[in-house]
Amino acid sequence: MKKLLSVLVIISLILACNKKPANVDGYALNGQISAYDTGYVYLEKKVDGDLIKIDSVIASKGKFSFNGKIDFPEYVFLSFGDKKHMKGFFLENSAITFNANLDSLDAALIVGSKAQDELKLYEDETLPFDNKMKDLYDQYDGAESDNNAVLMKQIDSTIEALDKEQQAFIKNYIGTHNKSVVIPFVLNRDLAYALDVNELDSMVNIIDTALNASTYMVGLKKQVDILRSVEIGKNAPDFTLNDTTGKPVSLSSLKGKYLLIDFWASWCGPCRKENPNNVKLYADYKAKGLEILGVSFDEKREKWVEAIKKDGLKWTQVSDLKRWKSAAGKLYGVRSIPHTVLLDKQGVIIAKNLTGDKLRAKISELLDKK
Repeated sequence: MKKLLSVLVIISLILACNKKPANVDGYALNGQISAYDTGYVYLEKKVDGDLIKIDSVIASKGKFSFNGKIDFPEYVFLSFGDKKHMKGFFLENSAITFNANLDSLDAALIVGSKAQDELKLYEDETLPFDNKMKDLYDQYDGAESDNNAVLMKQIDSTIEALDKEQQAFIKNYIGTHNKSVVIPFVLNRDLAYALDVNELDSMVNIIDTALNASTYMVGLKKQVDILRSVEIGKNAPDFTLNDTTGKPVSLSSLKGKYLLIDFWASWCGPCRKENPNNVKLYADYKAKGLEILGVSFDEKREKWVEAIKKDGLKWTQVSDLKRWKSAAGKLYGVRSIPHTVLLDKQGVIIAKNLTGDKLRAKISELLDKK
């Protein structure tokens, strides 16, 4: 009898070990985090740039678990106690294990998500580009510290060439992996910001239609629609934002001159480097009919005003202090800054994303007497 009971106990244990998670049609995320014995673990995702909590649990001896169901594989984050200790990965309806040390979350071992495996393959292939780019930016910072303008220009050219090479690689990768559920995410995160509307539309159209339910595909198609509304030749959509004194300024109130809309921010390094060019351009062409409207993606008024003063920006500046949620930025589909939109005297868009010498050449073409 004892022998029979022992056999039954063993069989029950085997069945228990092989038992599927309760949410067989959802996800079962089980984790082990070292150096974090007890504390809150948050499962979050980004919505419109903000982290939104999906669920939370308290880790016990470093162990935690989440169960639920999602409609489509999605990139999420695990946060451990604060926003400084986070790890992103693809969540899908399957049994997933997460093992990591709190101090080395980048090395987390994530098993059970096919989508995450596909994303890692892509990121492993693009890592050499990222490493080269980081090295070039470090070199640029060194040259800038030494006031070596010649070397800075050389490094700038190398960065531009490497960026084009990486973009070409990503485009090819998307084309050869267009059925992967991570591809809409990759296009949205790593490439969409650099493409004009026709290029973006073309890339979206090569992705398998079976992925149309992806939140990233929905977002990409929305972005195409927005960019179509602000193409060259279209009337610039009007907007009203407050200037530094709180006075409302509308875009339409500036009609009658060639107008450059300059999307920028005090925290944006490339924007601040471009500002001296714009200061000189404004000084040279204001009397000839050029106006500039600065639209800041700042969120702290004092930082915004300080940068305006420090950089000597003499033209009208407006902002709703909502960073990437800027109403004007959304209206114009701005995904990266600096971003410029040039309007003619009637408020029609005649050029986009011109900076430096290219912007000056365009303004000269329009305003210098022949």
